Amino acid sequence: MNKALLTITAALMTVPLLHGTSYALTAREIINKAELAVRGDSQIALVEITIKNRRWTRTMKMKSWDNRVAKKSFAEILAPKKDAGNRFLMITAEKLMWHYNPDIGKEMKIHPSMMLQSWMGSDFTNDDIVKESSILDDYTHALDGKKNVEGHECYVITMLPKPDAAVVWGKLLYYARVSDCLPVKQEFYDQHGKLKKVLTLSNFRNMGGRVIPATMKMITLKKHREQGETGEEYTRMEIKDVKFNEKIPNSVFSLQNLKRR
Repeated sequence: MNKALLTITAALMTVPLLHGTSYALTAREIINKAELAVRGDSQIALVEITIKNRRWTRTMKMKSWDNRVAKKSFAEILAPKKDAGNRFLMITAEKLMWHYNPDIGKEMKIHPSMMLQSWMGSDFTNDDIVKESSILDDYTHALDGKKNVEGHECYVITMLPKPDAAVVWGKLLYYARVSDCLPVKQEFYDQHGKLKKVLTLSNFRNMGGRVIPATMKMITLKKHREQGETGEEYTRMEIKDVKFNEKIPNSVFSLQNLKRR
C-alpha cells in the first residue's frame, strides 16, 4: 500500500503545475505570453512618438489598430498637421504593406526589401510599426538562462529566423521578466551578427485593464558610434491610451480606409 502511494506521488511530481511555480515555461511560451499581454488578440492604441537627433526633436501622435489573430495592422498619424493623414496598412498573410501619403493623395505599395527602412525618419522601421514579422512564427526560440536587465530578473531568449521566413533580422535577443514574462529589452542583430538596434521597454503600469510597458525607446547603434559621447539620438513611443480585445471592423484594414480623404 505504501509502495503504491509512493509510486503515485512520484508520478504526480513529474507533471507540470500549470498555475504553480514548478511549471517551467518554454522559450516559445514566454514569447507568446509576452505578446498576448502587450498586444492582446487585438489592440487599439493612441501613441505619442518623440524623435530626437542631433539637429532637432519632433513629436507626433498616432492611432493604431492591430488584429494579432488576423495578422492585420493599420496606423494613422494624427498630429502635427504637416504629418497628419499619413496612413499605413499591413496584411501579413498576403505579405502586403501600403503607405498613403496625403500630400500626393496616393497610396504606395511598400516592397518587402523596404521593410528595414526608417519609418517617418525614426529609429523604428516599417517592419516595427506594422508588426510584419511574427516573432512567434518566423523564428526559433531558445531559452539561454536568466540575467538582470534594467533592474529586472529576466529570461534571456535567443531567436533565429527559420530558413523560409521573410524577415529582416539575423538574430534577436529577447529579455522578459521572470515574474510575469513582460518584455524589458530587445536586441536586433543583422545577418552578420552585428548589433544594430536596441529597444528598451519601461514605465510598467496598468493600462486597458492590464499591466504593460507604456514606454518603448529605440536607439540605432550606428548613430551612437558616429556621435560618440556628445549626445543621444532615439525614438520614444509612449502609449497614452489603449484598449484590448475589442472587435475591430474588417473595413479598418482595407484600401478604402487607407485612401479615404
